[in-house]
Amino acid sequence: MISVRHQLQELGIPPLKRFGQHFLVREEVREKLVGQADLSRADTVVEVGPGLGFVTAVLASKAGSVIAIEKDRTLAKHLANKFATNPYVKIVQGDALTTPLPDNAKIVSSPPYNISSKLILRIIESQFKLASLLLQEDFVRRLTARSGSRDYGRLTVMLQIRARAEYVSPVPRSAFYPPPRVDSAIATIRPTFEVTPPKDYIVFKELVRGLFTQRRRKLSGVLSRYLLANYPKKKDEILSKAEAGDKRVYELSPTEFVSLSNLIVDLVKDSKGN
Repeated sequence: MISVRHQLQELGIPPLKRFGQHFLVREEVREKLVGQADLSRADTVVEVGPGLGFVTAVLASKAGSVIAIEKDRTLAKHLANKFATNPYVKIVQGDALTTPLPDNAKIVSSPPYNISSKLILRIIESQFKLASLLLQEDFVRRLTARSGSRDYGRLTVMLQIRARAEYVSPVPRSAFYPPPRVDSAIATIRPTFEVTPPKDYIVFKELVRGLFTQRRRKLSGVLSRYLLANYPKKKDEILSKAEAGDKRVYELSPTEFVSLSNLIVDLVKDSKGN
């Protein structure tokens, strides 16, 4: 802890709230986070928000290539100097939400919690190999939730059509400097083919977003309003063929969301074709 304070003082920067900076200082947690990725020198690893480079150093001892993306310019410069002679590390000063992710990479990091949702969507929409992440505990429960549960939401559905998240272990607040105000947990995310992918991902994404604005209302009513706003000419036909029943939006499984979006795609495409 003293070392972290000292390094930050030398750099002349406090932890920046706008970047959500909380530095992972507990060694056993860093080792566990990295250990979930089962790394070898054949692996390319992306680290988001490396901070002072504690996790980066562990990754560099195991992976063949570490791409560490740091948004803070001062920290990025510090990291570039720190790992200047390390052949396994490349420091990228930039935004992880816009920096291209290489195919078949493993994502291992303790990212800023304020970008968690956008980062997860970016990861699952890439050709990633595996992700081991330290995230807010409540957020991990959202990723691993089942349909019908309190934590089940839009992000759950978006993840579970492409990947499977697993809760690994809790992490105490004392593992960070400064300590966050929330509990944390390590989670792994692995690509899966358990759910048949939607025919049109954009239609699917917009449908899930639109329906989850009223997650606890009955699907029949929410879907009717969504179709009226987006596909008014096909609304009645889609409703007649959709199996809405008495389910509420948050009770639909990822597979049911895919089936519903595919129905919309098929009927709208057929209408255009005619």
